[in-house]
Amino acid sequence: MILILGAFDGFHLGHRRLLETAGAMAGRLSAKNAGDWGVVTFSPHPGNVVKGREIPVLFTEPERDVLARFLHIPRTLKIPFTPEIAGMSPADFLDYLEELLPVTGIVVGKDFRFGRNREGDTSFLRKRSEAKGWLFEEAEPLSIDGEKVGSSSIRSHVAHGSVALAKRLLGYPFFFEGTVVPGDGRGTRLGFPTANVHYPTEKVMPRRGVYCVSVFVGTLWMPGALNVGVNPTFRQEERGVRAETHIIGYNGSLYGKNIAVFFEEFLRDEEKFDSPEQLVSKMKEDVLLSGRLFGEAAREGNDLYERLGKALRG
Repeated sequence: MILILGAFDGFHLGHRRLLETAGAMAGRLSAKNAGDWGVVTFSPHPGNVVKGREIPVLFTEPERDVLARFLHIPRTLKIPFTPEIAGMSPADFLDYLEELLPVTGIVVGKDFRFGRNREGDTSFLRKRSEAKGWLFEEAEPLSIDGEKVGSSSIRSHVAHGSVALAKRLLGYPFFFEGTVVPGDGRGTRLGFPTANVHYPTEKVMPRRGVYCVSVFVGTLWMPGALNVGVNPTFRQEERGVRAETHIIGYNGSLYGKNIAVFFEEFLRDEEKFDSPEQLVSKMKEDVLLSGRLFGEAAREGNDLYERLGKALRG
C-alpha cells in the first residue's frame, strides 16, 4: 500500500500533489503487489501534543471525512497521536507503520518532518525506503501568487476574514457543519430567522463580521448571510461568539437538521447599531449582496458544489 504521511488539517491544493503522486504510484503496481493507496494522519493534531497547547484546526474529524470523500481518497488511517508516538525515533515509527499496514511506498511533502524532535526528514525516508524495497517520492511545495500553500497560512487567512483567499488555497470554501439548535428567536422577530449551529471549539474562528455563505440543506444549495460575533446591538457579549446563518429563501423549521455552511466572501465587520431598525436596514443590504455573490459562485463552480454535495450526503 502506498502511504501519504502528514498531519492533514484539511486537504489544500498543495496536498493534491501528494494524492496525485500516490495514485500514479499505485497505478504502476499490480493488484498482487498491493497497488492501493491511502492517507496516514493523526488525531489530535501533533502540535497539541508536541507543543502542549491547543492549536485551532481548520476542520474537525467528521469534516475531514467529508473532504476525504470529496477527494476520493480510498483509505484513511488516523493514528492516535500520543506522547509515546511523539517520542518514537523515525526508524521505530516506520517499523510501527509496517505493523499496521502492508507498506509498498511512501509519499510526503518536501518539508515533511517526523519522529522524536522532528529528526526524520525526506533524506532519511528515501534511504529507509530503498533499504526496505519501498517506492518513495517527495512532492515540491505549491505556491500561488508567491505564497506557499500551507495549513498554517490558511488558518491565518480564515482568522483574519480572508475567506475568499482561503478558498483559493484550499480549492474549496472553508466550512463548518453541524446540527441546528434553538436560538433566542431574535432573528425571527426582526424578519431574518437564523440557523444556529454550535461552532466547534477546536476550529479556527473566523474574524467577527458578516459573510456571504453557501449553505447545504438536505440535498439543496442555498444562499445565506452569516454573522460571526456577539450581536453588540443587543448587548449580548456575555453569551460569547456565535455563528448564525440566515438562509435566504428557506421556509420551515431547521431544528434538529444537519447543515453545512461554506464561507464565500467577507462582507463587513460586525457593527453596533443605534436601533433595531438600523440593523434591519443593513441586514437587507447584506442579504441582497449575499444572494448576488452566491449566484456568481454557483455559476463559476457548479461542478465543485455538485461534488461537495455528494460528499456531504456520504
